[in-house]
Amino acid sequence: MLYTVWLSQKNQPKILQKGRFSRPFFFLCMIKNLLIGFGLIATFLYHWYMPDMSYQHQLYFFFAGILLMGVPHGAADLLVAATNDRQRQKNFSTVHFLFIYLLRLSLFGLLIWFFPVIGNLLFVVIAAYHFGETDLCHFKTDKLTGKLFVIFYGLLILGMILLHHFAELVPMFYLFPSGVAAGDFIQLILVYRYYILAFIFVAFVISSLIYFTKHEISSYHSETFIIHLGLLICILYVLPMILSFTFYFIFWHSFLSINNIFIYLKQQGNYTKTRTIRQMVFYSLPALLGISLAGTGGFMFINKELMVVYVFLGLAVLTAPHLQVMHEMYGMMRRGKSQD
Repeated sequence: MLYTVWLSQKNQPKILQKGRFSRPFFFLCMIKNLLIGFGLIATFLYHWYMPDMSYQHQLYFFFAGILLMGVPHGAADLLVAATNDRQRQKNFSTVHFLFIYLLRLSLFGLLIWFFPVIGNLLFVVIAAYHFGETDLCHFKTDKLTGKLFVIFYGLLILGMILLHHFAELVPMFYLFPSGVAAGDFIQLILVYRYYILAFIFVAFVISSLIYFTKHEISSYHSETFIIHLGLLICILYVLPMILSFTFYFIFWHSFLSINNIFIYLKQQGNYTKTRTIRQMVFYSLPALLGISLAGTGGFMFINKELMVVYVFLGLAVLTAPHLQVMHEMYGMMRRGKSQD
């Protein structure tokens, strides 16, 4: 059906191409359909053919995904930031960008180190906003109703991964003195995790109803959104924590982010997909080197649980500067500044 609609509008005036059934929306739906299909197949295979998959084998998929998609999707920040400044007609300095980027990374790292509870809660909030903004990039979300829609969408996704599987995370927290010190708080979350998840779900439903009431959204957009979200939640809920996070962060979020970056950079006429991929690979190398050095210095490679925790902490620290760059990009895309 979507293919027929797209073909019927292919030769219409350009203004209609940016409407309800634009080509970017068509391909976005196709990408999400493929990812959902992959997730459903993975879920079926896990429960019917590999229910006893060891934790060690789950980690193979997790770390392979981090290396192949997770790190590269963040390695495009320099390209995106340069394009953002060019759009604002500002001079871009690589040295200044890297200094500010590393400063934000360091400050957020110190926050998590000295105030782990506050730092990790803040990470959940900003990560939720980033995930929501990426998944909902085709919606107008600049106003308060849009921002609430984005944040509760992201919190619902993270809740399905973290709260539903929170019992799997508890032993990891206790590997650190700060986790032991926050034992009462961790147990409180463990006991009330489904109440918290229910609250998030209700808040998301309310924010969604308000958003769709105040914005003119086609029935096809809303129906497609509900179907994709429902299937995504089922996949995240059914898979174990490591595979659930791997599917969402590696295959869903990173893939959609890279696709959005391709679109944004190509619209400026500066970067082809080949050039963008080459730059992403190039900037991934120092990031991987830094992770390896930090891991070696922290003895994280001698314990698989520590490896997972350090990767999560690394992602948390990287989220702060990465979110700012991508937020500016999505703002440009929403306001149409990147359109011809």
